[in-house]
Amino acid sequence: MLQIPLTDADWARVQSLFPVVASGRGRPRRSDREILNAILWVLQTKEKWHRLPATFPPQQTCYLRYVEWKKTGLLDQVNERLPLCGLAQPAC
Repeated sequence: MLQIPLTDADWARVQSLFPVVASGRGRPRRSDREILNAILWVLQTKEKWHRLPATFPPQQTCYLRYVEWKKTGLLDQVNERLPLCGLAQPAC
């Protein structure tokens, strides 16, 4: 099972998949690494989003990014680079 939070080595394997987004107005964008850690926690524990621990970014932010990344295929690409239990391998 994949370690959460991601190790520096694991993050280095997937970091290039995440586009650099220019900061605009308003609140600073949450880091993709923090969001990915939260998504992996939900997938591995099979918990609901509202049970996401407070050590992660807000649940709504994480869920919206999850939906976006799932829709664009980004999570499938992450799954190819990391052994993600819960994405394409339900029984790890």
